[in-house]
This record gives sequence, structure tokens and C-alpha cells, in this order.
Amino acid sequence: MLKSYVPSEIKEIIEYELVFDDGHNNGFGFPCDERGNVFPLEYEAARSNLKWCLENPDQFERYNEVVRNRRKVREPAHGTCACGREVYLVNEYYGTCQCQKCGSWYNLFGQEMLPPEQWETDPSEEEYW
Repeated sequence: MLKSYVPSEIKEIIEYELVFDDGHNNGFGFPCDERGNVFPLEYEAARSNLKWCLENPDQFERYNEVVRNRRKVREPAHGTCACGREVYLVNEYYGTCQCQKCGSWYNLFGQEMLPPEQWETDPSEEEYW
């Protein structure tokens, strides 16, 4: 069994965009903080688009508006393997996952499992219908 088991939980993520659009969500959005400070843009095309938007306010119904987006994500259950590595319990192979450090296998409840090669049958070969 994994040590320090932490069950799965749903977390809320809030992100902000600086929006330039026609009022019907057609336009541009740039990632920013809640005050509208745009995060560094990785691509030259994105930087050019932001510059164009700022220089052409008459092209947009919503100009330079900060929009708050909220979404929820499920954080997988996790715990500490006997080797000390953090293991996230995600379905890698038929409801099990493997510690990337020592190779131990765990089911999605954090219980240690035999490696798949030691299973009596291969689940992919079983007929369920």
C-alpha cells in the first residue's frame, strides 16, 4: 500500500484572458493576470496579434477586456511508494500504474499489485461479451 495516500479531489482553476472580439467571441484572447497584465507571449505571431489589437480599438466590440474563466479538474489520488517516489494513481494499464523509480505496480486504490507479466491471464485476451 502506498504511504501518505491522498484521495482524488476536484480543484477549481481560475484563468484570465485579455479579450479583443466582436461581441460574439470572434477575435483574440491573450493569457493575463486578473489586472490585465499579459503574460509573456512565446510566439512572434501572438505578439504581433496583440500589438495589432492594441492599435485597432475600432475593430472590436469588446476591446482590452479582462475575462475570468473558471474550470474544474480532477487531481488523481496519489501517495508515496516504498522507494520514496510520489506515485499518481492513473489508469496506465488495466486499472494499474507503475512507479517510475522502482517499477512497483499499484491499483487505483494504492494497493501494491504483481507486475502484469505475473498475472494469470492477460485482460486484453479475455472475452467479456
